[in-house]
Amino acid sequence: MTSREAAKTTDTVIDPADRVAGADESYDLAERLFGWTAPIQFAWVLADDPGHDAVLDWATALARGGFGRRIVRTRVPVARHRWVRAERPPTVYAEPTVVKDDAVGAWLDRRLRNADLDPGAGRGFTVEYAHTRSGRVVLTLLVSHMIADGHAVHDALRDARRSAENRLESVRGLPTASEVSGWSGVRGDLLDAAAQVPAIVRATAVIGRAGVRALLGRSAAVAPVSDAPSGSDTAARPAPPQRDADTTLAVVDIPREQWESRATALGGTPNSLFTALLTSVLRETGHVVPPGGTRVCIAVDTRSDGDDRANASGGVWIRLAGPVGPATGLATVRRLSKEAFARYAVTDDAVVDHLQAIARLMPDVVLGRLMKAVPGPDVTVSNLGAAPTESVAPLGTPAERFAIRAVMQGRSAADRRAQGPALAAWSVQYADTVTVTVFGIHPDLVGDTASLRATLSSELTRWGLDHRFW
Repeated sequence: MTSREAAKTTDTVIDPADRVAGADESYDLAERLFGWTAPIQFAWVLADDPGHDAVLDWATALARGGFGRRIVRTRVPVARHRWVRAERPPTVYAEPTVVKDDAVGAWLDRRLRNADLDPGAGRGFTVEYAHTRSGRVVLTLLVSHMIADGHAVHDALRDARRSAENRLESVRGLPTASEVSGWSGVRGDLLDAAAQVPAIVRATAVIGRAGVRALLGRSAAVAPVSDAPSGSDTAARPAPPQRDADTTLAVVDIPREQWESRATALGGTPNSLFTALLTSVLRETGHVVPPGGTRVCIAVDTRSDGDDRANASGGVWIRLAGPVGPATGLATVRRLSKEAFARYAVTDDAVVDHLQAIARLMPDVVLGRLMKAVPGPDVTVSNLGAAPTESVAPLGTPAERFAIRAVMQGRSAADRRAQGPALAAWSVQYADTVTVTVFGIHPDLVGDTASLRATLSSELTRWGLDHRFW
C-alpha cells in the first residue's frame, strides 16, 4: 500500500466519500471562483468497432458507479458540501464524420479542449468515439478531475467492466438527494461542521508555525534541493516575448523495454527518468532556473484499498539545482524523490494540506486572492505506472494505443504566466509501450505546438529514446 494514509498511524481517519473534501474541494473552489475546469482524458485506439450499443452499455455502467455523482450544497457554516447520486443517463457522442488515421491525435485534442462538463450538476463525464478510415475506432472518456483522479478512473473502468459482464445494477454507492434532505441532512451537516472544529484549530497552528518559520527564513514549504552544482545545463537565453498563446498538447509513444533499460543504465527508475526528462524539456524551452533550482511536483497516489473519495491526489516537491541530462544520470533525482516520498508519508505540517479548513471561513474575494497567491511548481509530473488490464481493454479487447492526460480550462494567458506549473506531463505503461502526454501551459515558453513537439522530440533523442507522436 503506497498511500499517505496507510503510511501514517492506524487511527488516521479518511474523509467520507460522500463529502466534497480534499482535492475535489480544491477543484470545486477553482471552478466556482474562477471558472477553471479540469477534464481528464483517457483515450484508446481500438482495432475493431465494438458498436454503439456496447459503448452505450459501458457508459451506463460508468454512470452507475463513482462517476454518477453531483453536489448538494450545505447551508451550515464550515460543513462540507455533499456528494449524492446524479441519477441521470450518461452522455455519449458519436463523431458524424470519419477521421483520417493520421488525424487521430488532432481529433482527441479537439475533444479534450471542447470538453463541457458540469460535475456539480451531475454531468461529470462523457464518452465519445469516432471511426477512422482504416476501420479503427477512437474512443475517449472525458471526466472531471473534481470527481476523480487517475486511480479513481482505473477503479471506475474496472467496476464498469464487472458490472457489464455480471449485469450488476450498481457498483458504487452514494446517498440520493432525498436521503440527505430535510432535518436528516441538516443534522448530518451540523455533525460534519462540529467535526471540522479540531481541523480548524490544528490548521491555524500549522499555518501559524509556517509563518514564523518563513519570517526566520526557515519555511516549512521548502523542497529538498539537489546537491549538484548550481547553474543550468543550457546556455543563457533572452526571455521569450510575451504573447496570449493558447495551451499546447503533445502525445508520444516510447518503447517500454527501451524506457526501462535506459532508466536502469542511468542509475534510476522509470519515475526518475520521467521526472528528469520533463525537467530537461522545460529548461530547453528557455525557462529560467529559479534560485534554489527547478521546482518539480511529483504526483502521489494517496488512495488506499476501499477508499471511495472522488479525488485523493497529492504530491511532493523537489528542487533540481544543477544540470539535468543523460550525462548527469538519475541518482540525484531518484534520491531526492525517495526522500520526499518518505517525508510526505509521515509529516502532517504541510501548509497546503491544512488550507481548506481555514478557507471555509473566508469570504470569496479573500479566498480567491489567496488561491492565486499560492506559488505553483515549474513542472508537474504524474507517472501513472502500468495500466490495469481493464483500463487498456475497457470494452473487452486490448487497445492498440492508450493515453491519459488532463488540462485546465478557462485560465487566461496572464494567469498561466504568473502561476505555475509551466508544463505538466503524464506517463502510462501498457503492453510494450510507454505513452507520455504533455500539456504546455506557460504562454510564452510552450505556447507553440510545433515548437513544443520539436523540443520534446529533441530531448527524447538526447536521452536515447526512440519515439513516435500521435
